[in-house]
Amino acid sequence: MLIVPRLDLMIAYSCNISCAGCISLSDFKRNGIAPYDDIKSWIDIWSTKLQPQVVAIFGGEPCLHPGLIEICLYVRQQWPTCKIRLITNGYLLDNFDSDAFFNIKNFEIQVSVHRKDHESIINDKIKKILLHRKSWKVNQIGGEHHKQIEWVNEDLTIYKSIFKDFVIPYRLDNKTIVGWNSDPAESHKICGSPSTPILFKGKLYKCPPVANIIDIAKHAHMNYTGYDVNDDLSLFVDNIGKPESVCSFCPEQQHNNVINHLDIANVQIKQKNFS
Repeated sequence: MLIVPRLDLMIAYSCNISCAGCISLSDFKRNGIAPYDDIKSWIDIWSTKLQPQVVAIFGGEPCLHPGLIEICLYVRQQWPTCKIRLITNGYLLDNFDSDAFFNIKNFEIQVSVHRKDHESIINDKIKKILLHRKSWKVNQIGGEHHKQIEWVNEDLTIYKSIFKDFVIPYRLDNKTIVGWNSDPAESHKICGSPSTPILFKGKLYKCPPVANIIDIAKHAHMNYTGYDVNDDLSLFVDNIGKPESVCSFCPEQQHNNVINHLDIANVQIKQKNFS
């Protein structure tokens, strides 16, 4: 069994918001969710090969998946010692019974604020969960580009993260996604997910941008196909957190390919009713 620090599990391809330069390409046409039975089969297979210390439930927007709680509980069953982290934009948290979040155990909710003018909406969604328990410990951490507040309870931790600048992991040439042909080591230095492998449609990929770009743009020229369960997984694990040739697709610092996700012009809302 190979230990990995973190494994993202992508359960939804669509999102209720569209952020320019999203690492899941939410600003392109992305539809649907991963079928629950498929997700279970992926977990069954990979839980015999990998032991992640953290499993991050990822999207798109994972709260669009009606089976979100069942998926988290199945992750808990198959990886009983891992920490489970839900990564969400927060708008849809009250689609679910708040008590269910406390019952997963060793569970975190990371709520990312993508529009400064909607922070009060997100605060209200978090408050509804906080009211279900008492004795929260509150911490404030982070700097200018990643401010964070955390609420800690014995059964649940909630983070409100405010990210400002995102590195766009591609460039557009006549509306076609293309790479930068960067120095892999230089692009890796500014990577937003340098140590975050993802389980995407049953295969392992180095990071979410690679998986999503290959999926939507069919980039065979990336010379990267993902890892199946019978591949050399020790090589995959050894390369976590290290630059590889596929990293040349992303920009270097000199390309200045970043976007401000607190600017309302860069984040479009697909769902208008937040109540």
